[in-house]
Amino acid sequence: MSSAIEIGSPIDDPRGFRRALGHFATGVTIVTAQCDGQLAGMTANSFSSVSLDPPLILWSIGKSSQSLSLFEKADCFAINVLASDQMELASRFARSGVDKFVGVQWHPGVGGAPCLPGASATFECTKHAVIDAGDHFVWLGKVERYSRAQREPLLFSHGRFGLAVDYPVLGGEAENGAVQAGSGTDHTTMLGLLWDAFTCLSHGFEPEREALGLSVSQGRVLSLIERYPGARLETIARKGYVSPQGAEEAVRSLIAAGYATPGPDGCWGVTAKGRDNVALRRQRAAAFEASRLKAFSAAELEATCKVLKALGAG
Repeated sequence: MSSAIEIGSPIDDPRGFRRALGHFATGVTIVTAQCDGQLAGMTANSFSSVSLDPPLILWSIGKSSQSLSLFEKADCFAINVLASDQMELASRFARSGVDKFVGVQWHPGVGGAPCLPGASATFECTKHAVIDAGDHFVWLGKVERYSRAQREPLLFSHGRFGLAVDYPVLGGEAENGAVQAGSGTDHTTMLGLLWDAFTCLSHGFEPEREALGLSVSQGRVLSLIERYPGARLETIARKGYVSPQGAEEAVRSLIAAGYATPGPDGCWGVTAKGRDNVALRRQRAAAFEASRLKAFSAAELEATCKVLKALGAG
């Protein structure tokens, strides 16, 4: 308990409660349904398996959701478990008030529920039961058909998206055969090596972030507001690799803490306090990076930067 940074009542501090819930990492799904020619779809991470016999799964939907009425009328729905390259699709279906299916390919599953190509797995379900649970309804579905692809899943935690990587080999595990080569991401590929380097550096810089009083998501969002004046929430979420809800919550926290201020047309500005935080974080990041790179020669760093810039340019 001594290492806790927040302790409180969910009733008194609902945002803190939500932050604590964010410590449980999940996958990301898009739940879809069709009734009388109308389509419904929403991003959800409240998916879970329930039973193998009979084959049951569950997910939940907020009582204020605009899609609720159509899901209530539909007898079937599909759970599309998103793959690691479908972050923009997750962001699209997390928004409200737009036609989410425009330009999106799909094919009808059981009961006409849209099944999305490229998903890591799909579960086509008939409605089994609906449970009234506080400000949500819990949907139980009986799985009538499933499919899966050899694709890495998209993950979600702390209001931001992530990717699955192998747990680092510790001590003599490799020698003892506890970790088998090739069991997950191929870390001999450029993408695997880049991800390993990024996660190692990011985790190493974590104490500096904490010392400046912002979470990873808050720091990213603040830097992007400062870097892209006038950018809207969708742009901030996409460039920061966070969900629209995570970006919105980060903005609210930054405004409450005096780092950002509301601007015209749904945009935001950075206060003097916010600019100081961004500048200090960049200064500390540069010092941290220099300490990690001092073992490499100037020629090695120049060649590495050349390769990374070329890859980043697409």
